[in-house]
Amino acid sequence: MAKFALFYVGEPQFGSPEAAKAHQQEWMAWAQDLGEAAIELGMPFSAPTRVKPDGSSQTQPKELSGMSIVQAADMDAAVEIAKGCPFVQFAPVDVVQIYAMGG
Repeated sequence: MAKFALFYVGEPQFGSPEAAKAHQQEWMAWAQDLGEAAIELGMPFSAPTRVKPDGSSQTQPKELSGMSIVQAADMDAAVEIAKGCPFVQFAPVDVVQIYAMGG
């Protein structure tokens, strides 16, 4: 099985606290249904600080709101996992394969 990162792009906007809570419950059910395919779920991000080659740094706009790591047979299977994620109802999810370095 290969590892894949699901990057959550943007911040979902909900019309009410009840809608946000319902989304959270859907997300938790999806995460639980992944079973052994779930490696690391629910990793929210802050706004990034970009470090430049000259050593300076600057806070950047928040484009990614978080990520999950899953395992799947191949990219097609990982994309199917992402399609089932409730986050994709509100904002895009980028799927990338994670490769091991060295060993």
